Amino acid sequence: MLGANGRTGRLVVEQALATGHTVTAFVRDPAKFQLTGERLSVANGDARDLDDLVAALEGQDAVINTIGGAERKLIATTTAALVAAMRKRGVKRVVTMSTFIATPNFRPTGMMRLFPRLARGMAKDDVAGIELLEASGLDWTIVNATLLKNKPATGYRRVDADKEVTGRDHVNRADVAECLLAALDDRSTFRRSLLITGH
Repeated sequence: MLGANGRTGRLVVEQALATGHTVTAFVRDPAKFQLTGERLSVANGDARDLDDLVAALEGQDAVINTIGGAERKLIATTTAALVAAMRKRGVKRVVTMSTFIATPNFRPTGMMRLFPRLARGMAKDDVAGIELLEASGLDWTIVNATLLKNKPATGYRRVDADKEVTGRDHVNRADVAECLLAALDDRSTFRRSLLITGH
């Protein structure tokens, strides 16, 4: 589990443990990771470092990745390292969280409509990561979520390919976590990008 110490990642870990999964949480600072459990182990490392990822992937069946942030080229750099590490370990399955801004469904509104280059720039790193996954040969699923809210789960729905989403659409992190876990064993989502929003 990459991004395990993030706001969505922690929810993924909690839900995974609650449903019987064995989880390895990959974090930069284990001292900041407060979750515990019989089926939980913690691996320390940097997701940009190939050797750290290779070590953490030993014995793993799949990866869920919720890494995000404003750091320049973070998504592209960590995705490239993850793809290489998964190939080295022979792990094929990866489910990654991304943003609705990187999808063709996104319709800029407000200031983003006035400055479309700004909207494209916000998603540039996410798009680079998506392209790396799509070319990887791995069994990937990309879950693009609308604006994230920190509220209890209320359910999510998939957005049809011909439907638009804007910055006014939102989904709760707990529902995104549920979707990421549900996709893990759903072969119909292999090598597909999903777009989800709240009810």
